[in-house]
Amino acid sequence: MPVRNIWSLEPGECIVAEVLLERLRCEVFFPVHDVGVDLLAVKGAKHVGIQVKESRYFFRKRRSGHVLGHSWHQVKRAKFLKGKVDFYVFLTYVPVVGEHKISHFDNKFLIVPSSELEKRMAVKDAGKRQIYRFYFRFEGEKVWDERVAVTLQNPLTDYSEFLDAWELVGKALG
Repeated sequence: MPVRNIWSLEPGECIVAEVLLERLRCEVFFPVHDVGVDLLAVKGAKHVGIQVKESRYFFRKRRSGHVLGHSWHQVKRAKFLKGKVDFYVFLTYVPVVGEHKISHFDNKFLIVPSSELEKRMAVKDAGKRQIYRFYFRFEGEKVWDERVAVTLQNPLTDYSEFLDAWELVGKALG
């Protein structure tokens, strides 16, 4: 059995664990080997499995000169179907430009229950490799998956309700 190097955890996992400790006052555990869950949040007798997906925010300039950006996260269909994860936390590092260059990164969190993510994956194509790709675009308090046709008739592309929705994890923990 391969053992995970617990001395070099992924930065996103540590950041999410820190937020869980501060906001929800729960215990957080890291699995020693890959079981399909990055973190286990525990409060009393209740627990939730959390998968952390992290990405930098990528900017691109359009011909019009308008600058757009998005993150890029991937979820493998086979791992998703194992069903051990209660919440997916999509962590995006958004660069903040200072006077001349990037001065730091803001963390944007989308906390999406697995049951909700499953519904939203129905409007996506996993492709030959069976990997769902999410390209989240942030504009103020609005967040949507940029690579799915955004229409008022398709509310499954709007992820705004999940922006910093830590209360969903808190409710699951009781």
